[in-house]
Amino acid sequence: MARRRIGWQVLEPALRKLRKDDLLQVLHDAYQELPASRVVSVFGVYVDLLALESPLTSAKGAAPGRLVKAVERFHTDSLAGQYYESFNVNSKNFMDTSEGTDLWISECNHLFDECVQLSAKGYHAEARSAMDLLFELLAEIDTGSDEIVFFADEGGSWQVGLDEEKVMPAYFCSLAATATPEEYANNVRKLIEGRGTYNRDKFLKSARKVADPAQRKVLKTQFHQQ
Repeated sequence: MARRRIGWQVLEPALRKLRKDDLLQVLHDAYQELPASRVVSVFGVYVDLLALESPLTSAKGAAPGRLVKAVERFHTDSLAGQYYESFNVNSKNFMDTSEGTDLWISECNHLFDECVQLSAKGYHAEARSAMDLLFELLAEIDTGSDEIVFFADEGGSWQVGLDEEKVMPAYFCSLAATATPEEYANNVRKLIEGRGTYNRDKFLKSARKVADPAQRKVLKTQFHQQ
């Protein structure tokens, strides 16, 4: 094992002697070591990444099992700082976002969209499991954690631009299909309070609509209202 950095001028001739399959393995290993934010900048120069079909999706949308695994990987990578990319902030760029932050926001919203589709198709256990992890990441950002994404100005999950009008009802629907009355009420209260009070009444109404009688009863107790 080399104990010093090998110069490219030394390494390149050796790489040129490798077979194609071995070179692809080298690229794979290098890919695995790259932070998520750098994958786009490095590989995007040579490959049209937007034209590639996501392994998550098909003509009918995301496969439930694969989506859950993708969200689990996204959750793990996010907490490990794979998307964190900072820059020196000044009076001219304090409203900017880094490439890593932009990528994280894009992937987070994409995964939420796929979860909404799963919920609509009745895959409630998978949709709920995946959205629980995504909401956990948003909550982590709101605690002031600076390990997931970098915001030059005062940050918060509001900067992610989540379509709550679409996501929250879908989550409540899948939650209602998989949770006990107490669990349902607790999760609804925690989520509504965590996302702020702007649409509190609207989201509570949505949660009550999809709840069964037992869930609705406990929900009423939690919020102390009709």
